[in-house]
Amino acid sequence: MAAIAGGYPVYGQDVGIIMLDCGFPRPPGDIGNARTFHFPVRYEVLEGIPAAHLSKQEEHAAVAALVSAAKRLERCGARIILASCGLFLRYQERLAAAVTVPVATSAVLLLPFLRALVAPGRKVGVLTADADTLSPILAKAGWNDSEQVVVAGMEDCPIFRRAILDPSPPFELDFLGIEREVFQVIGDLLKKEPNIAVLLVECTNLPPYSRALRERFRLPVFDVIDLACLLQRAACV
Repeated sequence: MAAIAGGYPVYGQDVGIIMLDCGFPRPPGDIGNARTFHFPVRYEVLEGIPAAHLSKQEEHAAVAALVSAAKRLERCGARIILASCGLFLRYQERLAAAVTVPVATSAVLLLPFLRALVAPGRKVGVLTADADTLSPILAKAGWNDSEQVVVAGMEDCPIFRRAILDPSPPFELDFLGIEREVFQVIGDLLKKEPNIAVLLVECTNLPPYSRALRERFRLPVFDVIDLACLLQRAACV
């Protein structure tokens, strides 16, 4: 047997994921459910850090904890690093600069790729948790053409808001109820923007509904799990 490289406390967890400290359920398909993946993942939880300190503001201690989490994952052998909130896109450059392995903070990093797939005049529809929060930072993904990117948010959906945006004990999630809301939001978006050729599910809590979206609307649907699998296949042996 050839010599095996060492230096890590554990092995086989090549994909590291930085998680917000949230208590809501994460069904299979969610980035926070390890059974979503066909390969081992390692989680690093930002314990005690309120989500709003990173998603809606850049609180200094929270950002420092985020960077430290990425560094810990790299020290533990992660060969790629992802995040549990697509709004961490605002920290993409800082996290990538803090480690030597590839970092992907959001599925919207796929936008330049999706642009190449669609014909002139066709559009990419983006499904997010809160459109007003995502839209200002889309340019950090390398593409923010308002003529070709249209964003729809789940912020006005009561079941989704109660489960994900404003969760509280006993932390319950109505899976089929959220699915109906997702269908409604995308259905309304497609009526408004019939030239949409592909959908991108940005919110990391919504990939559990990606397959149902493909079946319902007969469009290609990409999400953060697709991005994670692509990177894992490219970076890990």
